[in-house]
Amino acid sequence: GEVRVTVAPADASVTVNGSNRGVGSMTLTLPAIEQQIVVNKPGYAAQERIVTPRAGLAQEISLTLLTDEEARKAAIEPKIISALGQTLMLIDPAIEETSEFTMGVARRDAGRGANEVERRVGMKRAFYLATSETTNAQFRQFTADHDSGQAGGNSLNREFQPAVRLSWQQAASFCNWLSRKEGLAPFYLENQGIIVGFNPDSLGYRLPSEAEWAYASRIDGSATRRFAWGEAWPPQDNTSNLADSTAAIVTGRVITGYSDGHIVSAPVASFAANHRELHDMGGNVAEWVNDVYRVPVPGEATAIDPLGDEQGDNYTIRGASWSM
Repeated sequence: GEVRVTVAPADASVTVNGSNRGVGSMTLTLPAIEQQIVVNKPGYAAQERIVTPRAGLAQEISLTLLTDEEARKAAIEPKIISALGQTLMLIDPAIEETSEFTMGVARRDAGRGANEVERRVGMKRAFYLATSETTNAQFRQFTADHDSGQAGGNSLNREFQPAVRLSWQQAASFCNWLSRKEGLAPFYLENQGIIVGFNPDSLGYRLPSEAEWAYASRIDGSATRRFAWGEAWPPQDNTSNLADSTAAIVTGRVITGYSDGHIVSAPVASFAANHRELHDMGGNVAEWVNDVYRVPVPGEATAIDPLGDEQGDNYTIRGASWSM
């Protein structure tokens, strides 16, 4: 039987049942029994097809090889579940419309803080991000006696409310604990229980970088959102859990006329997800990110996949909350 084999790249090798038949696309005449056809090239992931030729019936197969890196990415699951039941979504800037953007706020923007300096960042590395904040119930599997406390007589400590009153060290240690639980090499380096740095090559759990957090919350196709929830200020009711009129009895400043139905923190994922299926990026509770806190210098070169300094005295938080 006749089998036409079309290959890409054009200089890939073709073997039949382990026997080399040459390079590039070709037409093979083979016995009418099951045949193993393999196409390979150094630096590419091999592909295999099983075909049974038929006399008088021409068949055609097409095999396009992926580079080793492309094959690795293609095998990555778009969604994974952690040992604690957390859902994490894959975000891969390399296949999105925008992979380079400006963090911070323009000087002319009303309400800009002195530390909100614009800086360019480029995103190349794919990463996973949990779809919701870590709950008290999940964090108590790491620290059984954790207590998120209360605010103005309102509990912050219920099972499905987000875990709060955590130091950056506790948050990073939780990531290492979850990595070990799943047999992954920890991202953070520890010395006597204290985080002293990190291994950027580790595939273990970690806090998102500030750039990753901003990318996941603000980049939507070719557009850069002004806020995590969109462009509107004040936001529409029930957009996010922010300092609304009901929180006035607990916190100082509120958004006049805004209502979200929660005095303090809400159970995670109580509000609609964003365009990436991520909840509470713009509210509920503020979130630690990986970066040591620093104010960027205007005019810095574009940073590619920045993770921040390995050590520092203060770390960065992102996102608003029910009290701000």
